[in-house]
Amino acid sequence: MSFPAQTAVPGASGTHGARILIVDDEGVTRMMIRRVLEDYGYRVLEAQDGQTATLLCDSESPDLVLMDVRMPVMNGFDACRSIRRSLRSGHTPVLMLTALDDVMAVTLAFEAGATDFVTKPINWALLAQRVRYALRTSLTERELRESQLALARAQKIARLGQWRLDFDTGRVHCSRELRDMLGLTTPDQLSVREVLASVFVEDRARLHRFTRDLRLTQREREVEIRVNGPAAPAKFLFLSGDVMLDEAGKPCAIFGVAQDVSERRHAEARLSYYAHFDELTGLPNRVLFRDRVSTAVTAAMQGGRPFAVMNIEVDVLQRTQASVAQAASDRILKAVALRLASVLRDRDSLCRLEGDSFALLVTDVENELEVAASAKRLVDAFAVPLPVDDWELLAAVHIGVALYPSDGQEVDTLLQHSGAARSRARETTGSGYHFYTADMHDRVINRLNTEVALYRGLERGEFELHYQPKVDLRSGQVTGVEALLRWNRPGMGLQMPDQFIDILEQTGLIMEAGDWVLREACAAIRSMPLSLAVNISPRQFLHPNLADRLIRMLDEIQFPADRLELEITEQIVVEDEERAIATLHDLASRGIRVALDDYGTGFSSLQRLKRLPLHTLKIDKYFVISLVNSKADAAIVRSTIDLCHQLDIHVVAEGVEDDVAMGMLRDYGCDVAQGYGICRPLSKPRLVEWMANATVASLTGTGHHTFRPVW
Repeated sequence: MSFPAQTAVPGASGTHGARILIVDDEGVTRMMIRRVLEDYGYRVLEAQDGQTATLLCDSESPDLVLMDVRMPVMNGFDACRSIRRSLRSGHTPVLMLTALDDVMAVTLAFEAGATDFVTKPINWALLAQRVRYALRTSLTERELRESQLALARAQKIARLGQWRLDFDTGRVHCSRELRDMLGLTTPDQLSVREVLASVFVEDRARLHRFTRDLRLTQREREVEIRVNGPAAPAKFLFLSGDVMLDEAGKPCAIFGVAQDVSERRHAEARLSYYAHFDELTGLPNRVLFRDRVSTAVTAAMQGGRPFAVMNIEVDVLQRTQASVAQAASDRILKAVALRLASVLRDRDSLCRLEGDSFALLVTDVENELEVAASAKRLVDAFAVPLPVDDWELLAAVHIGVALYPSDGQEVDTLLQHSGAARSRARETTGSGYHFYTADMHDRVINRLNTEVALYRGLERGEFELHYQPKVDLRSGQVTGVEALLRWNRPGMGLQMPDQFIDILEQTGLIMEAGDWVLREACAAIRSMPLSLAVNISPRQFLHPNLADRLIRMLDEIQFPADRLELEITEQIVVEDEERAIATLHDLASRGIRVALDDYGTGFSSLQRLKRLPLHTLKIDKYFVISLVNSKADAAIVRSTIDLCHQLDIHVVAEGVEDDVAMGMLRDYGCDVAQGYGICRPLSKPRLVEWMANATVASLTGTGHHTFRPVW
């Protein structure tokens, strides 16, 4: 088929040379339409029925179709519907040729997807214009579609979506791109509640402030939030918005865009992770460890507790890396890291410095003994072989310890000193740890050795009791004794309580030692006409059912309960006053007396003294020693005695060293005295001997009496 040469047609700009498909079963009509259109520079294709037209549309893709309604084989309506279903010609403009008075045909034509219609008989002067306008409209629509597709592609690439919040309806309109980001299948209009449901709870307040500030300030704002996407992990959305105004200039809506910045945030998180964590073991690296030590320094300077830095070396890799592949070395390092981490407290921070060197931050420590216990756990962890694949490897661990603030107050100093201490630890055979300060290391080792020796001393019967007499100041008679614990430590002689009682308390051995003291003392004094005072530790006092345990023990030994007096400190009462009062009442109901020891040195309170069901109060020796030379202390002692008698509380003065103090106490009305001026603590045989020869009965006289210490 040949076409005439294209000629310029006035007003036909943009549509010149377009291809027009004429579909009509009448050859004359096709010929006349062809002639008109070709005169305007269009190229023309022809088809005599709808079926042929649909085939030509698929193969030739004409720019416009002029189609008669009534034709054989396939009418114009069916042909139009078929063209609309085609992927290649679905948007091709179709002008239907209908009779002037055929209204039904026009209606059916539009329902079939026609773009416009031309009536018969055809107005030949207007035909080309109708075609030109249809082509121009089609071109505009195509450009719009391409623009929309380009915008959609750009938004998809940039992960952008649009949204609008209408103030009147309170509905949020979301573009398809935004709904796809959020994994929403609902229509584009959502309620504010539906939108908030997909936002992280922690970010909802920030989103609310964003919309509120936009509405109030009418200035563009930005915010970043996290939302639950259609799949994990969560999405990060960067929102920007501006206020839309109505015709009256009032805010009516917020229009904005949302950008999915999840990949950027996840990439930043990965970069941050690898900047602060060891890729192989997953432990913090040197950079993050320094930050954490710096934070610990700041916290300690602001009143927090001290901490320790441990420098750890595990030598298994040095001995094996020459004979194993790199992958196996990596697995060994992972196994070492897991073994180290398995014995840490939750608040400790382990890191990998480099190679087989690790570091540990031990925070919130009470003393160096707690640090030593942590180091010992690490050493003990490598006492058993390390399983790696099909092997079992023995590893030695060397640990250097530096304490803040004694061994350094800066990160680099602590790391340097812990490294130096690690070198000292490496000098010893096998695994071990060493403190940076030599005297502290020796002190810690001595403490640990003492703990072991105490445990063995309980087993071997190395403890013994000494008894200090208590004298009634009115009668001058010895009415009781206080049992005092001593430790006959092999190679070191007799140890006083201040050298080991705290260790017994902290290790929990005080329970076993306390039971031994009670049994031994009751059995020793049972046959003597004396009362027995025994010190009881906080751990013993707070043990459940204390009174029941004591009564059972006294029944077994056949020691009267009313001859036993338990001495407690004020600190026990301060820690849990209500519980202490309940325990004291329980003891009193069983006939067991309780004395408040060292009164005046702790958190003394008259209100507390009034509430406690006490039998005895012991005035601390420091007040008694200064009684003679200090009017203030004398006044305190005298008023304390008067107050206790008003409360029906017995008073004992400890630390009596001379007859002058004894006379003053007797004049003040003190009930009982004890101290070196009367007698030092004695073993049971020497106590019996002393009581047989003592002349304390002369206290009842008014004459001057000098007390001599009995050794």
